[in-house]
Amino acid sequence: PQKHVRIIQKLVPIRDAVRAVLRCQELDRPFRQAQVALRVAWSSFVRDFGPINTTVVSTTEDEETGEVRETHRRPNLQPFVDDPDCWLVASIEDYDLESDTARPGPIFTERVIAPPSPPLISSAADALAVVLNERGGVDLDHIAELLHSDTDTVVAELGSAIFRDPANGSWQTADAYLSGAVRDKLKTAEAAASLDPGYQRNVAALREVQPADLSPSDITARLGAPWIAATDVVAFVKETMGAEIKIHHMPELASWTVEARQLGWTAAGTSEWGTDRRHAGELLADALNSRVPQIFDTIRDGQTERRVLNVVDTEAAKEKLQKIKTAFQNWVWSDPDRTDRLARVYNDRFNNIVPRRFNGDHLRLPGASGAFSLYGHQKRGIWRIVSAGSTYLAHAVGAGKTMTIAAAIMEQKRLGLIAKAMLVVPGHCLAQAAREFLALYPN
Repeated sequence: PQKHVRIIQKLVPIRDAVRAVLRCQELDRPFRQAQVALRVAWSSFVRDFGPINTTVVSTTEDEETGEVRETHRRPNLQPFVDDPDCWLVASIEDYDLESDTARPGPIFTERVIAPPSPPLISSAADALAVVLNERGGVDLDHIAELLHSDTDTVVAELGSAIFRDPANGSWQTADAYLSGAVRDKLKTAEAAASLDPGYQRNVAALREVQPADLSPSDITARLGAPWIAATDVVAFVKETMGAEIKIHHMPELASWTVEARQLGWTAAGTSEWGTDRRHAGELLADALNSRVPQIFDTIRDGQTERRVLNVVDTEAAKEKLQKIKTAFQNWVWSDPDRTDRLARVYNDRFNNIVPRRFNGDHLRLPGASGAFSLYGHQKRGIWRIVSAGSTYLAHAVGAGKTMTIAAAIMEQKRLGLIAKAMLVVPGHCLAQAAREFLALYPN
């Protein structure tokens, strides 16, 4: 259509003007004249067609389900959508959907791309921040090179800011080393310190961050828990039911097998702790494998058979199952030696993680627009994604998640951690995400 031709003819000068502004700023040349040309081209377009990002929202209702669907059309961008710089052009204005108005973005008046400035390094901590920003991890040789010093001096100056991991010999920041499975790390450090006294500082630091032990009252001891040995369950049955049984546990499959034929003909197994339809040994296997007992009757109707759930017998079996579970929870903490042993096992296996506290203050974000100043929570999110990989950004609406993700993607690419990135967003957020990404990284 002729209107599409006119829109394209007006958007091409805007695209060229945006590129001219960015090119001047990248090369550190005067850019005010290019910004004037951009404003003239943009104002001319807005005068004729309205904002570049003008959006028309229409709703349709599904006749069968009643579901209402929103459709977003962008009549001023649609003719230009095949141009690689379409969303760069869209990112230059701040558009308000409710009023269908736009105002010029930072690129019209500010410097959005600044040439990289040499870092100011006056201490080992400064050099560490520079290296973390440049390489995403601790590189002692590079830190020493920046300080014109040697690695031993650097280690002494940084002190408790970095630690050498005896598991692999690598140097890590304190927030990385003093987090995670700290009980296992402490055991490794103590073994290393017995051979090399240099690791004593690791031991001291790790002891300071050990999680407080949970008391038995804070621990739920259920039948089938992987940290309770089969021998303990056997002892429970012997003490409470007076029966000798065998139990086999396959941790890899979370599977328990019970051999308890004796309980099938004793009063304890079929009356006190079980029923005549499901004895205590079978109910114990149900408890260990997290199964709900069901008892069926077989009904013969001529030549056919069918199974019908016996509600009365099933409920009776469930009551006995609950009785066994309750008795075990009371029994397991009744012996002091057993209590100490099992509490130690539980704390060592499950209460051994210290969450890492990420700090992104060192991030300089090369290539990002100087018109935006990211908040602390955004930099922490960026550094967590770069350092740890999979991350859930549980930030409120409007907290800047899109820019956090954009910066994290660009940092991972810069550090060589990824080659390509895929950013998946809901359909109605596509234009907004593209605009914000290119506003933060216009080049």
